[in-house]
Amino acid sequence: MVRLRHIVLFFFISLTACNSGKNKKHPAGTDTASTVQKIILPPYQIPEVLPDDGQVGVKKGAVFIFKNRGFELFSGGGGNGRQYASVINTYNRLKIPGLTIYNLIIPNGFEFEVTEKYKKLITPAKIAINAVFAAEDPEVIKINPTDEIRKHRTEYIYFNTDHHWTSLGAYYAYRSFCDAAALTPASLDSIPSKVKPGFLGLFHRLTRSVVLKNNPDSVRYYLFPDSVNFYIGSSKSIGYWAKSKMYAEQVSGANSYSVFLQGDLPVCKIETQLKNGRKIALVKESYGNAFAPFLLNNYEKVIVVDSRYYSGDFVAMLKAEGINELLFLNNIFAAHTPFHISNIKGLLNPGSPKAKP
Repeated sequence: MVRLRHIVLFFFISLTACNSGKNKKHPAGTDTASTVQKIILPPYQIPEVLPDDGQVGVKKGAVFIFKNRGFELFSGGGGNGRQYASVINTYNRLKIPGLTIYNLIIPNGFEFEVTEKYKKLITPAKIAINAVFAAEDPEVIKINPTDEIRKHRTEYIYFNTDHHWTSLGAYYAYRSFCDAAALTPASLDSIPSKVKPGFLGLFHRLTRSVVLKNNPDSVRYYLFPDSVNFYIGSSKSIGYWAKSKMYAEQVSGANSYSVFLQGDLPVCKIETQLKNGRKIALVKESYGNAFAPFLLNNYEKVIVVDSRYYSGDFVAMLKAEGINELLFLNNIFAAHTPFHISNIKGLLNPGSPKAKP
């Protein structure tokens, strides 16, 4: 498609040049000069809904099995999205001096595989995410990574057998974040990595599908500089930090996604050798585990809080650690699910009980 556009463009440039030379002189009494209009070709766009290819999807409970992969079908929006926006606004209206707030909502995998046949089963992520953003205060920096991720839809960006994204999918969202935060993203070309093979995730556990079993995943994680210090914190004390390791390299098989940040820790901290004055707190659910390690390429301090489990004094910790940037990063389901929204709001009330599904 791109090559065809270049050929067409070359043709019109050549035609213009030829006409320009031929029409310099004309026989007396004739006016054959013509105006050559500039033709602007639209940029190549990846379709948001793919053409029907004849492949058939099968629902098994909450899992949609399609093209030998498992998916969740997001059909939410409306009131829950506005409630999520209201909670983000609550943090903005605290007016913590010097604190910049970002909100990044992650689309799920089916967004990039939906065909004409199944488009009515879902709410397009881009529309739902932008509806949330429309209800947020203008000071909140809003990041919709859908278009950036879509550019790479044929790459291994979401797992086949699990609801999470891969570290590569997280990387493309990280690039969207860097663009919004005036940062230069790290290049994966210079970062070594390791791979855990044979990962069968949540979709396989829920369905025991042979189709999914025969299409297992692998979990790649990137090895960042040894100068990084990783600490595990506690809900009981904002001053408690126990040194540990960023990756749980001992995990394997069905637990392989827990390699990132040792799984769903209530709170952890990463300190780097950078001295740029930028210190960020990330409020997330499990999608954030694969995302957080990329931030250490740009920040001297990264604190990661899982809103489902942390019950300490969140605002006091932000102030004690000198945090000047706050990123809310949640997948599109979490951003439209009442118990997730309640737990994010609950971080403002230390010790408040956690909402459950």
